[in-house]
Amino acid sequence: MTCGKVYHEVCEGSEWQKALWTALLAIMTRYCRQLACTQDQIGWRRFMEGMISKEFCAIQETHRRLEGSYLSGAKWAQSFSIKLMEMTHGQWLVRNFLIHDKISGMLALERKEELQIAIEEQQEMGLEGLGEEDKYLMEINLDDLETTSGEHQAYWLLSVKAAREAFLIRRQRAQAALRRGQNNHG
Repeated sequence: MTCGKVYHEVCEGSEWQKALWTALLAIMTRYCRQLACTQDQIGWRRFMEGMISKEFCAIQETHRRLEGSYLSGAKWAQSFSIKLMEMTHGQWLVRNFLIHDKISGMLALERKEELQIAIEEQQEMGLEGLGEEDKYLMEINLDDLETTSGEHQAYWLLSVKAAREAFLIRRQRAQAALRRGQNNHG
């Protein structure tokens, strides 16, 4: 039964029941405000770490006495703090997995997107800028980046870039030697 239904049924009852319910609501509202103020002083972060206001204990203790609950205020507060810490730890684990997992974490996905763009750029260049001894690199079948860490693809990319750079350096040296030879004979 919800508070609204209880209130409605009480209001249908006698005047003393209405007065009792109204007084009880006023007391609980005061306790709840006091709880909110003291918890605000502790702060949200500390709350999520399991540090709760002593007002929780007092309210639970009142509930235990009125309703005959078996759980004391102190035991309830201890259980509540443990649940808060378990929840916070669970959120932390999920966040770490979502961000730092080497295959499907956000950081890995960002890195793999950049890697995929760089690989596509190299593949579009084709054999241009590669020496005969390095053309085999364009024939290597790269695994799908979605199911791997991307390590193999990153090594391939470094190899292709190094091969292109080496070819460029060899070509520049050959052209410089050719110019020196023409200057010596001309």
